[in-house]
Amino acid sequence: MPAAVPPVHRRTIEIEVHQADDLLIARARLRDTRPWHPDPARVLLHDMQLALHVRAADLTIVAVESGMNAFPHTECPLIRPSFDRLVGLSVRRGFTRALRETVSGVHGCSHLHELARAAGPAIIQATLSASDARRRGLTPGAEPPDAPASTEAQTADTQTTDAQTTDAQTTVAQPPEAQTADRAGGSGPVVSGRQAAALTGTCHIWAPDGIATRKLAAGWRPGFDPYPAPPLTAYEPT
Repeated sequence: MPAAVPPVHRRTIEIEVHQADDLLIARARLRDTRPWHPDPARVLLHDMQLALHVRAADLTIVAVESGMNAFPHTECPLIRPSFDRLVGLSVRRGFTRALRETVSGVHGCSHLHELARAAGPAIIQATLSASDARRRGLTPGAEPPDAPASTEAQTADTQTTDAQTTDAQTTVAQPPEAQTADRAGGSGPVVSGRQAAALTGTCHIWAPDGIATRKLAAGWRPGFDPYPAPPLTAYEPT
């Protein structure tokens, strides 16, 4: 469709996950707009917010906050307390089904429900992001280090990055015993068993005994190997 054609409807969903001590806090926002509406006061149809406070140790929801800044009916905010029933649910596998059984249909708000459904996978992804930051000696959520000021430093950094990339590519081609020895070093596991269990079954890549599991077993290093990850044949040569 030509880019010049204006949208009939625009929905945006934004999710940010922050870490605070032993909690992961997912703040999600949904906005529905009708850009074509002649009345500026009617352009914004929905503006909903939902925050899930999740215990990092077991990914269980311990608190819920919800807000409605724009909604079509005066009675819409009356449903907000129903979402307190999410406390005690886990955002691991089965979360979507639990949401459907708890706050869907006439027992909830379809827009807050959509935010909760989208926040679950974002929280799972945040656990991987936080682990990656810690492995690199960085503070999750902090600004990245400043770039080197001098040309010499930039050149050295580029050479180091190239060498690391070459090392990563070489690791993929190494025999299994060499990969095992490398992974047994000081870096520790890249994806923990708990994280892998949370991802298993979420898509065709993470099917039980599927591509991702086989890549991990063969030496795939998420966050360090090339992105997207090379095909399975790069890790399991025929």
